[in-house]
Amino acid sequence: MIIEKGDKNMKCDLFIKISLIMIVVLLALNIILPILSSPAISYAAKNIQYKVIDYAKVPNKENFEKLFNEYGKEGWEFVAFEWNWGLCVFKR
Repeated sequence: MIIEKGDKNMKCDLFIKISLIMIVVLLALNIILPILSSPAISYAAKNIQYKVIDYAKVPNKENFEKLFNEYGKEGWEFVAFEWNWGLCVFKR
């Protein structure tokens, strides 16, 4: 089989065209896929609030439960009890 100069140039041109198409497709996928996928959740970016109450100021158990239930309805979560200082810590 005799390979002429024109055939060699055609094969080289075809290789270059296919390579360029593959590069363009990969670049397009690199741009489009992150946009279509769901974004990562960053918990550090959330606005976290804390509420500290002095449990010594709550007169009895029933009021204490009522207070905890009210905070729970407002979205507060009990996270800590500090015995020495007499504090309860909530966050949301």
